[in-house]
Amino acid sequence: MAAAAVRRFGGSVHPERNDDSRMPSAKLVIGGAAATTAIGIRVARSLYTRWRLLPEGDRRRIESLAEDLKTQAFALRGAPDRARAEADLFAANETLAAALVETAEADPELGDAEVHEIREDLRRELERLADADIKAWRTRREAAPPPG
Repeated sequence: MAAAAVRRFGGSVHPERNDDSRMPSAKLVIGGAAATTAIGIRVARSLYTRWRLLPEGDRRRIESLAEDLKTQAFALRGAPDRARAEADLFAANETLAAALVETAEADPELGDAEVHEIREDLRRELERLADADIKAWRTRREAAPPPG
């Protein structure tokens, strides 16, 4: 019967109970501030993974920055002041990215081209986060009704 219903109605939900037309797009629901948060956490994961791959001496030297980043990413979940938590995560992302660049610059085994590539990769990661924040801000701003 279930397979027959799918064939007959073209989906797994009976037409009378289908609320597709009343549901907002998932892109709209997940967009805005939630998108900024998700990208911020993805950037944090990427930076944390880069830190974990460093040689032990370098890893130990900037461990407190990596752990602060991890703490800020976890603190974002259920934070009462989400805007402040996002700002703290953004700052922690920038700080660890800068430390990773400094570590690469100090590594005598890395050439100028490799250091430049690392710097550009990290710059793109942070730009992606900044771009998401701008888009989220515009989305919230444009979605608000005009005053008056």
